Amino acid sequence: MEQTKQKNGVDVWVSPSQGGVAPKGFERTGWSGMTAIWSYAGLPTISLPLTKIDGLPVGFQCIGSFGNDEALLFWTKEMEQSFSAH
Repeated sequence: MEQTKQKNGVDVWVSPSQGGVAPKGFERTGWSGMTAIWSYAGLPTISLPLTKIDGLPVGFQCIGSFGNDEALLFWTKEMEQSFSAH
C-alpha cells in the first residue's frame, strides 16, 4: 500500500491526554474522551508524562498519521529527550 504524502508537512499532532491529572488509585484510568477519537480513527498515539501535580502525572499525547507508527516512535523519543534535558 502506498503511503499518502502529507499535505502540510505535519509529522505529529499534540493534544492533552486528559483534562487534568491522572486519577488516584487503580479503579479507573481517567476519562477517555481525549484519547478515544484517535483510537477510533486508527491512528497511532503515545502519551508522554510531562510533569507531576500532587505526585500524579500530567502529560500530553502525540498522534501520528495512519501507518506511520515508526515515525511517531522517533518523534516522541526526540520530545522525551528534549523535555528530560530541561
